Amino acid sequence: MKETRLKILQYITGIGLFFFIGAHLFASYLSSGEPTSWESVSERAASSGWLTLYLFLLIFGLYHGLHGLRTIILELSIPNSAVKVLDWALLAIGVAIFGYAAYIVINAF
Repeated sequence: MKETRLKILQYITGIGLFFFIGAHLFASYLSSGEPTSWESVSERAASSGWLTLYLFLLIFGLYHGLHGLRTIILELSIPNSAVKVLDWALLAIGVAIFGYAAYIVINAF
């Protein structure tokens, strides 16, 4: 049952990433102005909407990527004790990456 829930979350984050990245690209590149100019970047960095979008992209992207990596590693038929170590290691890596990246995004706000 646990694996089914994790796989459903994998699908949900994939769909969420599709829409969040699409919204990001649409708003950044189809709006007026140059999206890579300093004015445009600083305007997005000061917006709470963009902050929220970036944090959701970070959460969904981390889960989707790390769970995909976990699934690939589990195809190697490792023992159950190693699966628990793998789960905790990926969780620690995910929390560390999230903490560092969220700090950068929030500090830019």
